Amino acid sequence: MKSKALIILSSILIASCGSMRPQNASNYQQDLITPEETDNFVLTESSTFDEPMLGIALKYDNKQYPTDIINVYVYPIDSITWENTDEIISSEMGDIIDEVDFAIEQGHYKSRSPETIENFSFKIGEKLYSGKKSSFTLTNRNDAEYFSNSYVFVDKDKYIKFRTSFDSRATVEWNGDSAVKEILPEIVVPDESAYMKNLRAEHQKEITKNLIKSLFQASQESQPNTE
Repeated sequence: MKSKALIILSSILIASCGSMRPQNASNYQQDLITPEETDNFVLTESSTFDEPMLGIALKYDNKQYPTDIINVYVYPIDSITWENTDEIISSEMGDIIDEVDFAIEQGHYKSRSPETIENFSFKIGEKLYSGKKSSFTLTNRNDAEYFSNSYVFVDKDKYIKFRTSFDSRATVEWNGDSAVKEILPEIVVPDESAYMKNLRAEHQKEITKNLIKSLFQASQESQPNTE
């Protein structure tokens, strides 16, 4: 069961006593393993957000095409369970498309083409990586077009998201597949943090309490009226 709004609201309330990142949240700088450099890409920026639900943002540069935009995000799954990986990934991809549309509404971009969403998987050695990929063209305020892709994968209790964009004036029409295939296999995410474990446990308690309350109300309403 997924309740993004409640999870995020709960995390904000728990962290509201201070602006610093909770000490029991994932330490991405210490525990996240990412490649500093691959054959074609090099890590140039890394930023951990104070809000634990936002995780960490990484920026990679393409050695051959410096105008390419390759961003990687690692952040907790906003749910108490994630056994149905396909459902979780599909829902998150929908949120990513909504984020792009919100950026358009805010004037950061002028428009985008309709998105195409498809399954995306590849194998390195014996390990299979399975996720989803969306593709669309973004037009900025100067009418420049960008070929853009988003990718979502799940590892442990984390999402791994790629956002790639390529300036049509500076490169051939291509996508971020090669970046994902080079970078993703070298990423090792931290285990579930104490912060997220506690947050999910509290949310589960709230769900259980509401369920018991609903069942009690239903049983009361079903009692025969003896008056």
